[in-house]
Amino acid sequence: NKPDLAKFYKHIHEPLAKAGIDGVKVDVQSGVSAAGNGVSVIGGPHISRMYTEAMENSVSEHFASDGNGAVDCINCMCHSTESLYRYKVTAVARASEDFFPDRPECHSVHLINVAYNSLFLGEICLPDWDMFHSKHESAELHAAARAIGGCPVYVSDVPGEHNATLLKKLV
Repeated sequence: NKPDLAKFYKHIHEPLAKAGIDGVKVDVQSGVSAAGNGVSVIGGPHISRMYTEAMENSVSEHFASDGNGAVDCINCMCHSTESLYRYKVTAVARASEDFFPDRPECHSVHLINVAYNSLFLGEICLPDWDMFHSKHESAELHAAARAIGGCPVYVSDVPGEHNATLLKKLV
């Protein structure tokens, strides 16, 4: 029910915000509607709507990025229509498989998949192409793709271990 979902997200998001975390990635969203099938007469789409509304209310409260209603939240594993078409305040959605730094064979496939997914998702939300390492053998490929992808740019470098020359090209 709605009050329990509000408590659920508050218990997750409030401690993070108090600790200085300024944004979240909310994963496995499409699984909610799948798990909701058969739960009630109205099923998965109803459950998904309740979870999405509660999640967006919570991130709006705990991770607002400005006074205009924008929030710092990445929606992830959210490609079901029950999820995608319900977002009101969270505009960023992961459009890719994860970045696997130790699997060189997957880098070009990752970028091709995210580019194709962005064609669809870009009409609904801002596609997120996932993070990459700026000091990596494929860093220039990933940086170039994100530069033309129209997506946010995130790096998951070890703190202080950045390729500043490469990252400055993206600014």
